[in-house]
Amino acid sequence: MDHSEVELRVAARPAHLSTVRAVAGAIARRAPALALDLAIDLVIAVDEACGALIARTLDPSAVLLCRFAREGDSVRFRAEVRSSAVTVPDHDSLYWRVVSSVTDAVATWVDGEGRLQVELRCRA
Repeated sequence: MDHSEVELRVAARPAHLSTVRAVAGAIARRAPALALDLAIDLVIAVDEACGALIARTLDPSAVLLCRFAREGDSVRFRAEVRSSAVTVPDHDSLYWRVVSSVTDAVATWVDGEGRLQVELRCRA
């Protein structure tokens, strides 16, 4: 079973979403078990998740921390940002509908230290 992890830290600004998408795409292409459509789904989900996190922080110095992990036939993505939001995105929101439709699992929560977090998984 192939296990590899990548961590990426960028300023929590929309301008950096293209970098996060590029890393997601590169990781998806290196996961031989992921079909092209699943790789595209991963990039879409990562983009939506990071966009939602960035939109909920008001701190101009906030950092978006992203972790990608290849685990056998799946890719797990986890991201976090210190957030002014005290709640997670609504399950009826467009964000939730998009991300849950292109992933096998998604969870979003605010931890005890004020970080808004998301974790998702795409399987082959």
